[in-house]
Amino acid sequence: MTKDGVAPARRLHPDRYAAAVRTWEGAVGYRVLDRCYGVPAGSGRKELKRQMHSSTQRRVARHAAVTALALVALAAAGPERATAALTLVRDGAPRATIVVAKAALDPAKEDGSAQKVATAARDLREYVEKISGARLPLVSDEQAPRGPLILVGRSRLTEAMKVDIPAGLTPGRREEGFVIVCQGDRLVLAGNDAGPYHGTEYATYDFLERLGVRWFMPGDFGEVVPRRASLTFADIRVREKPDFIQRNWWLHTTDEMAALERRWKIRNKMNPDNLFQMPADSSVRNFVADQKEAAAHPELFARNQDGSVNPFLPNLTDPRAVAIAAEKMKALFRKDPALNSAGIAPDDGLPRDFNPGTVKRNQGFTDLLGREGVPAEVSVSEEWFDFVNAVAREVKKEFPDHVITTNGYANRNTPPEGVALDPNVSVMFAAIWSDTLHAYDDPKSWQAVRQGQMLRRWCELSPGKVWIYGYDYRMLVSGLTPVPITRKLARDFPLMKEWGVMGFIDEARNVWMEGGITSKYVRARLEWDADADVKALLDDFFTKWYGAAAAPPARAFWDALEEAMESTPLLGHEDRILPWVYTPELMSRLKTHLEEAERLADTSRSKQHVRVDRLIYEHLRGYLAMQAAESAGGFAEAARQAGRMMEIRKDLHAVNSFFVLPDEQRYKSGIWYWGVLDRKAYYERLAALTSGKTGELVSLLPETAAFRTDPHDEGRFARWHRPDFPAAGWSSLLTTKPFYAQGYLSREGYPYTGYLWYRLEADIPASAEGRRVILYAPAVETEAWCWVNGKYVGHRPYREAYERPNEMEFDVTSAL
Repeated sequence: MTKDGVAPARRLHPDRYAAAVRTWEGAVGYRVLDRCYGVPAGSGRKELKRQMHSSTQRRVARHAAVTALALVALAAAGPERATAALTLVRDGAPRATIVVAKAALDPAKEDGSAQKVATAARDLREYVEKISGARLPLVSDEQAPRGPLILVGRSRLTEAMKVDIPAGLTPGRREEGFVIVCQGDRLVLAGNDAGPYHGTEYATYDFLERLGVRWFMPGDFGEVVPRRASLTFADIRVREKPDFIQRNWWLHTTDEMAALERRWKIRNKMNPDNLFQMPADSSVRNFVADQKEAAAHPELFARNQDGSVNPFLPNLTDPRAVAIAAEKMKALFRKDPALNSAGIAPDDGLPRDFNPGTVKRNQGFTDLLGREGVPAEVSVSEEWFDFVNAVAREVKKEFPDHVITTNGYANRNTPPEGVALDPNVSVMFAAIWSDTLHAYDDPKSWQAVRQGQMLRRWCELSPGKVWIYGYDYRMLVSGLTPVPITRKLARDFPLMKEWGVMGFIDEARNVWMEGGITSKYVRARLEWDADADVKALLDDFFTKWYGAAAAPPARAFWDALEEAMESTPLLGHEDRILPWVYTPELMSRLKTHLEEAERLADTSRSKQHVRVDRLIYEHLRGYLAMQAAESAGGFAEAARQAGRMMEIRKDLHAVNSFFVLPDEQRYKSGIWYWGVLDRKAYYERLAALTSGKTGELVSLLPETAAFRTDPHDEGRFARWHRPDFPAAGWSSLLTTKPFYAQGYLSREGYPYTGYLWYRLEADIPASAEGRRVILYAPAVETEAWCWVNGKYVGHRPYREAYERPNEMEFDVTSAL
């Protein structure tokens, strides 16, 4: 059956359906067959036969893989039937031969395509042997093998069968795909292997999945291999191509883990080889005038706000800067004919060209994360994409099919107004600011909805050429607590397909404990087929991973976490919101489900998998205990809990390295900012400051403050900071919980964004007299002014809300 629901050329014969019923009805009844063949539940065998032979029955079950798996399973479960088209293994003995083109068996002559075919053939032989114990012969197409044959990749024999195998490689990269064709005693597993494509490997791994093999995680630990003495396969025609042509993420990791993950990606139909050049930060530096020109011809370069020359960004409205960039890009294409694209993007941050002509072109839109009235924080999408358009027009005069990639990121993430993008411009949309917990169509999240609106507009501006640089971290700043998001993925991917998203190259970290196995696995499957049945994928995963007995409570454990993530009104991509998502009630439910799974796990493998969940749960308990200790001012205890979390990570790492690395090795581990070790060191510093080691705690400010919003900046003028100012109209608020989570959040997730006043009282003991006293707050966002006893003591300048620690510190001795 085909992915798009077109009936195969050879339908299942009624006798084979009858055999299927006899095999399955005692174990699972008609329900499984009904689902596999697209028959309404309970309609039974007679209705199925009628549908199979109806001339109007041209549509079949959407998920052909499930159907084929059922066919293989029933054929392999019982004795060989006369209706079986191909026997691979019988009673542990090989009956089929694997055939490849001669080049795939000659390592000295293996080109890229032959290498992929060789890998696919070796893996096919390896996994058939793992399943059945039989090692199939592997020969070249020149040896005239007889009997049942499995033809892996293109060869003389596939040419003789006239199988239409996807082929070709154009700059647009739209030729990817594979076929599985079983006719009589011939099985073809082949696809497009040109350039970055892995079609034959996809066909092979898809076939092995139909035999029951799964790769839930990289490496041997993550695979599931059934055991059967006999393997047969019925006639079938499958032709598939992906919904998204780019399907990848990148991360820093060890070389060994990178190799395992690469193979895992291909086995799950991702493509670890980029189809287009990424517009990396600072890549524009390759296309500006030579640095020596900065003094002689400063007009070719951008200007900083103070008027100085920025030699790393072109003057975005100077035609000569356009010509220089275009010529340098054409030189790249001339040098390497295999290149189909070139990337161009400014430095990271908020770069802006302040040349008068470029400033005039700017439309004055504030960037999504910018502040009104701050020139360095406006959107520069209009002038940047005008410049890229101009470069593209020049380049395509010589290279009409080549693509110019750039990024919709930072102060260019907002789609430009009044700018029609050149057809040869491809946009990599990178919304680093967005909520990572909710779907694009979730009315609780203005951030997710806004990201979806922007993405859809980008797709309108650049049809078929918009891809996503996602931040597949669960939480960009994270304590690595569990944040599964399969529900979000199931809602987002069909929308992205509908809007015309081209694909994904995400930034990720190699920490499978954070999203659970399911988040990465489901993401990989949806990148190939956006309409895949996520519930069926999860049913399959939990049963195979935990065993039938422990699967229900194990799934309830992860479902409870999913429900918490999906239902929370809190938004963001940093873990500061999570202590209020992991409620005591949720923790109690998790404990109950985990204990039940531990009780029901009945094999060493399922027990090990449940133990992983236990360690993830204990790590979460440590995280919440750390947060609680911080809120209470118990910094030594917070540091101790952070240390406990790191010890649990060592235990998880000992189970499998992909769950987490034992230490936060910055980019290698993906924990590059405000990790648990950073927090531990900070807590230890605060403990020393408050324990007499490097300082002494004079007084701990109360957890509850008088609180008042000030949308019109009245407080300064009304002198709300006076000690005798009346308290009427003020409410009480915890200082240990974000104010927006205490009633200042709209239904869409918009927080109050004006001025806020906190008013706290503390008694300072007489022993502090004559000593220097410091007022210290570990985190204050985003800008603050402070009075003590009515006396102004200082201003803490604006700092981005993500920064940690975001301290406020003033000497208040004279105000006491």
